[in-house]
Amino acid sequence: MVFVKILVWIAVLGGAILIMKYKERVVRMVGKNEMAERYLGPGGTYTFWVLFAILLIVIATVWLVG
Repeated sequence: MVFVKILVWIAVLGGAILIMKYKERVVRMVGKNEMAERYLGPGGTYTFWVLFAILLIVIATVWLVG
């Protein structure tokens, strides 16, 4: 079971890094988020995706260590 948790953590970590690296392409695919633009300012959609990726890493790490 621990091995599976480690594999899931590595997959989430890799996905989050890819989201941060290719956030411009993600925004072009998904579109702009009006709420993020309103509350996070200009370019807020890009900030939202970075924060989302960091949140994924934190949640996966917490799940890994129990």
